[in-house]
Amino acid sequence: MNAASASPQRRSLSRTLPMAVLLFTIVPLIIAGSLSLAENAQRLRLEQERRTRQTAVLMAGRVRQLMLSVERMGTMLAGTPGTEDVVTGADPNGGTLYLELRSLVRSHPELDGARVLDASGRTLLGYPDEQFLKAPARLPPSQDAWWQPRAPGQGADMLLPVRVAGGPSTVLGWVALGVTPAALLDTIDLPDGDRREAQAVLSDLHTATPLATVSHPGVDESDALISDAPAHAGWQVRAVQSLATYRALVREDLLRFGAVALVVSCISAWVAWRYARGLARDVRGVARSARAIVKGHYLNAHVEVHRDDELGLLSQSFNHMSWELEKRERERDVFGRLVSPEVRDQLLQGELILGGYEVEVTVLLSDIRGFTQLCEAMKPRDIVLTLNEYFTRMTEAAQRYGGYVNNFMGDAMVVVFGAPKPDEHRVVRALYAAEAMQQALQAFNRERAAYGAPALVMGIGLASGTALAGQIGSPERCIYTVIGDTVNVAARLESLCKEHPEMVTFANAATHELLPPHLRELLQPMGERQLKGRDRSVQAYALPRDAQLPPPPAHLMRVVEEVL
Repeated sequence: MNAASASPQRRSLSRTLPMAVLLFTIVPLIIAGSLSLAENAQRLRLEQERRTRQTAVLMAGRVRQLMLSVERMGTMLAGTPGTEDVVTGADPNGGTLYLELRSLVRSHPELDGARVLDASGRTLLGYPDEQFLKAPARLPPSQDAWWQPRAPGQGADMLLPVRVAGGPSTVLGWVALGVTPAALLDTIDLPDGDRREAQAVLSDLHTATPLATVSHPGVDESDALISDAPAHAGWQVRAVQSLATYRALVREDLLRFGAVALVVSCISAWVAWRYARGLARDVRGVARSARAIVKGHYLNAHVEVHRDDELGLLSQSFNHMSWELEKRERERDVFGRLVSPEVRDQLLQGELILGGYEVEVTVLLSDIRGFTQLCEAMKPRDIVLTLNEYFTRMTEAAQRYGGYVNNFMGDAMVVVFGAPKPDEHRVVRALYAAEAMQQALQAFNRERAAYGAPALVMGIGLASGTALAGQIGSPERCIYTVIGDTVNVAARLESLCKEHPEMVTFANAATHELLPPHLRELLQPMGERQLKGRDRSVQAYALPRDAQLPPPPAHLMRVVEEVL
């Protein structure tokens, strides 16, 4: 079992798919929402800046209208004959002019006084009387209309020169009109809803004097939008708009977007979870069937998935595959009973062709001593059962060390080491396989003794050398076998066991030389032997019946593949 198949499942589609859907839903939604929120915030900021600028321009326009209105009244007053008479001294009492001044102030609530000054700035006539002192007023630096602020929050005065009509441009005196603080505040008054979040300031840029201020204590100019608009004669209106409204609108958009994102995420996750749970259930069914196929349980690999999508098509294909694998496994099993698994696999892969190739092999040939005489007292059915049980045990012992059971000849068995796959440990494997077969025979004899059957005695011959391995026969009918003198030598060496019953295994010189020293010492030399059917003698070695081989190394044992 590999590490991938042994590791437990750590994730499930019922969790990962909703998370993936949620991720691919939320991320674009957050990106799009962030861009939209940023764009909307920018739009709101520009809108508030525009409103602040419009407010400043609007208030500056109202201030300008007030100032121009006062200047027009001053021009009208300066052009009356009564004013000229007062400043020239023709009518020092100015009775008619006083009435005009009183009427002007009373009819215009934005005015808090009107007076006439001489060229030095001393008040000659004014209304109301108690408001003005006889001390000279501060005159403007130019001979044009001049707006002179009072103390902060106390209003302002407009001074206009008085000249002789049609005469020289010499300034004879001045006309001064006072504007009330309330009039100035009215020009920069804010709507009731904006007073809590904005302020307006009317200032004189020449003297840096704030003339009127409408504000809220909580408005901080360092955290607000400011817009300046010129009014008239060096006056300026500043509108300050707090960012609290802007932030409230942005926060409202953010909360609205968060609610939408939360609802969309919950719906997407719920839909994805419902879909993923059904998908995961069907996929787990296919996975269980796949594990059943890996374990070889093809009949239990049927998938019960009723869908009309690609997963349903996969399930149908999977079921068809399991049926075909079951069919092929039965054919493979039948084929494997006729030939060894190694040969079967090479035949199925097309690696074996008609003919043969020379290989270095070690051939093990075993035979039951006196089996012909035993068969005389046995029924044919008992003979077959005995041989089947005997060959089953011998085959297991030989295959345990990688031996290829090539053929059964009566009560004899031919096992090849080094074919069909080359094996550098073939000689050592053959010797341990011979001992394992003798041990398996002893266990079999103990079972036979339990029901009174005679014991079986087996002789084994080992021969190493070159042999021809391959497909022998015709294209229509062929078998895989190993032929050559090495096979004949193994058969002749086995027959020596009849002459030496104290020996269980005979081997030729090539086998003896290829063994490691600690195993070579266990074989006793039997001298030159003339084998039947051969012209030349063979140096023989034998393994005594009481010899004990050391425990086999792990690499000599056949690897048992655990298929789960």
